[in-house]
Parts: sequence; structure tokens; C-alpha cells
Amino acid sequence: MNRSIHPLNVAQLLPRDRHCKLDHTPIHVGDVVHLKPANGPEIRATVIYNAPINGTVTYTTDLVRPCGQSVGPAMRIRFRHEHVHRIEPVRRPESRTA
Repeated sequence: MNRSIHPLNVAQLLPRDRHCKLDHTPIHVGDVVHLKPANGPEIRATVIYNAPINGTVTYTTDLVRPCGQSVGPAMRIRFRHEHVHRIEPVRRPESRTA
């Protein structure tokens, strides 16, 4: 593993409120998600990977630096759907035509 990448795991993230409208919203590679760490400001990051791990889909973000800094240690965040507080989809919803 690249030593300049410091992973942030699910134990360090706050889950969103239960029964939120995001519960059944799909997350795709390329979508931007908003995560809330237990300590620190909200994180906005792009999803680069998703895979089922132990029966639950787990997502990974692209490298993120604190407060938009261009230098310093970067983080790659692994999270589950319940840790997402907002989704900015890159795909537009399919329009239904009858």
C-alpha cells in the first residue's frame, strides 16, 4: 500500500439517520458522496470502486485531502451505504416515456 495514503474506515464515520430518503438510492462509481467523520468536517469524495464484502456492498473513494489542501497526506475512504449523508449522482435519472 502507498504509505502516503491513510485509509479511513467505517468505525471512524457517522451513520446517517435511519429511514432516510437515501436508504434505497443507488450509488454508482463516479458519484460524489458526502460523509461525516466522527472527528472533523464533512468530506465530499468521488466513488471509485464498489464490491460486496462479507455480504454488504462496500464503497471506496478517490484520494481526499483535508480541506482541499494540495499537499499533505491523502485519505482513501472505505464506507457502506449507511454512512452516506448526501449523493451527487453523475448519471441522470432515466426519463420514462410511454
